[in-house]
Amino acid sequence: MRAGDLHTVAGGWPGRFLGVDAGGSGTRAVLLEGGTVTELPPGPPMNAWLTGDFARLLEEIVRAADFTAACIGVPGLSEPARARELGELLTARTGAPVYVTWDGETARAGAFLGGPGVVVIAGTGSAAYGWDGERSVRVGGHGFLLGDEGSAYWIGRAAVRAALRWEDRMGGSELLHRAVTETTGSGLTDLIGQVHTHPAERQRLTVLAPVVASLASDDAEARRILLRAAEHLAELAGGARRGLARPATAGAPSALPAAGVGGVFSAPVIWERFAELTGAARPLAPASVGAALLARQLLTTQLPNGPVQARA
Repeated sequence: MRAGDLHTVAGGWPGRFLGVDAGGSGTRAVLLEGGTVTELPPGPPMNAWLTGDFARLLEEIVRAADFTAACIGVPGLSEPARARELGELLTARTGAPVYVTWDGETARAGAFLGGPGVVVIAGTGSAAYGWDGERSVRVGGHGFLLGDEGSAYWIGRAAVRAALRWEDRMGGSELLHRAVTETTGSGLTDLIGQVHTHPAERQRLTVLAPVVASLASDDAEARRILLRAAEHLAELAGGARRGLARPATAGAPSALPAAGVGGVFSAPVIWERFAELTGAARPLAPASVGAALLARQLLTTQLPNGPVQARA
């Protein structure tokens, strides 16, 4: 995060703004005050589709902080009415304004410090979100059963498929076969049963993503999987850009800037190919900071007199 840029954007803001970034691998929270970010204790993994008590878990996080306004980004929260209902519930229970939105919006706000752009999120799942200053578009984010191409889950599943193909003498990779069985601690028959019996326990396959990344320089199949993941993620960025494209006019701005957010982009093979295809840059700030920036923006746009005083 570029502290100087953040201080320029938020240094003069009165109040304390809580930003919460829920995710499949854990939940991160920060307080933004006077351009300074304070990290709060992390929370458990959450997803609107897969975590039955995520409203209670979010309430515990916001109750533990003293803030002027809060914003929470939640993966899988695709219904605006449901987000608004949850925000109203948390506002009533905490006594301070709490806004709830899809985590793509908070990731975009962090990546561009509140400015326009297209952000691709690639962690446990994958999606893209774009905003041009007036209009927004969402691409992907359809969950591991129907989408999440290029995500850690997708990479892990591709690795298991390569292991199965090798075992069936249909190609694949012996090195990936060994890595899959050693990392999961299961034979492939047992792993198949575990995945089908407990499909929502995505960590069974996401744990394989960094293993695949570590093999990219030694195994052609592992590298192929990572390059295909990068291409899937670039397709998400392209979809968001097309969704926000305007008719060409003289002096029209070029394509919106792009950024990649999430643990999948820590793999050099994926980041380099993704950046090559999209011109993407690393985010200016994490999604938790983006949520804090949105908390202030939403508060001041919805309250004509500006920020309220922090609760006692």
